[in-house]
Amino acid sequence: MVIKKRKSIREQVYDYLKEEIVNGKIQEGSRIVEEEFAEKLNVSRTPLREALRMLEFEGLVEAREKGGVTVPKTTKKDVEEVVKIRIALEKVIFEDLFLKVTLEDIIKLEKNINKVNKIINDNLKSLEVFKYFSEFNKILYNISDLPRVVNLINNLNLYLKKFRKISAENTERRLNAHQDHIMIVKLIKEGKKMEAIEVNKKHLLEAKEFLIKQVEN
Repeated sequence: MVIKKRKSIREQVYDYLKEEIVNGKIQEGSRIVEEEFAEKLNVSRTPLREALRMLEFEGLVEAREKGGVTVPKTTKKDVEEVVKIRIALEKVIFEDLFLKVTLEDIIKLEKNINKVNKIINDNLKSLEVFKYFSEFNKILYNISDLPRVVNLINNLNLYLKKFRKISAENTERRLNAHQDHIMIVKLIKEGKKMEAIEVNKKHLLEAKEFLIKQVEN
């Protein structure tokens, strides 16, 4: 018998608030008023407070000295730190990826590239491109078969998700990222691990510079 665990009210509130924050619907600098959100979600303040504590632990909200919580603003330092950690973690991904990659994996990556080729120049399909970019990373992560490392990367990406979507809407950044993906697949096929790691590092550093501009605007 399979027992399916229903999510508690606290977990449901946590999931809702996290999604709203990550997607920018609750904007940076906004104050989360307990009374307002408890009424909006039709829950008592206890599960709401518990959910906020979970979000505070993840750094998605911060407690105010005078009480209550706010959604902190992303800073240049935040972006630099997240990208620096991601470069280190993705180097680990590539180290294992080159030991485990199969022809089937390469075909999956090439199919992803071909899908993007068809829509990369269509500004109206930038969100679809973003979806395929995320899928590309997921394929790489799955090949490495390092779930704990992948979980760390995914948690890091939460902080910059709304800005990463903006990068997909920028034509130059979108095209450059796509060319990086093409080169990474080529290097994987040729077995050139260190070159692939360097291209990925360049890709992330260029993304960092773009994201910093968005944060500072």
